[in-house]
Amino acid sequence: MKKIYKGLVLNDYGPGENYATYIMEGSKTIETRMNRLFTYRGDVIICCGKTNSVTAHAGKALCIVELWKGRAMLPADEEAAGVSWHPNRKSLLLRKWRHFDKLFDFAPCAIQKNFQGMFDMFIPDGIKIIPRPDIVPFAEK
Repeated sequence: MKKIYKGLVLNDYGPGENYATYIMEGSKTIETRMNRLFTYRGDVIICCGKTNSVTAHAGKALCIVELWKGRAMLPADEEAAGVSWHPNRKSLLLRKWRHFDKLFDFAPCAIQKNFQGMFDMFIPDGIKIIPRPDIVPFAEK
């Protein structure tokens, strides 16, 4: 039986705002949401939205990270999140990066409301998962 993963879509809007790619590369180690924290903790596949993204990653599943903690955003989170602090913004701290041996088109098993939330998805047969211990997560102070 295939393992069901949680998926999360981010967009690559263009230079300075390629959020999905930045997470894949490890330069964005905190994801944020306005007024929202997910209750889920665990592995999440980061997907790059197809409609609003402008990079070659549009429509692809990019990597797996562990969403291990959620909390109110702190001003010190700005660099790791790649966005400005806002009192209503929430930080989702990421760690344990894993890449795929090749990117693949993602397809949700079921869409719940919209792609701003998490959804269930599978990794296709034949895709290998490669650990990335070289990517260092955000260190809370």
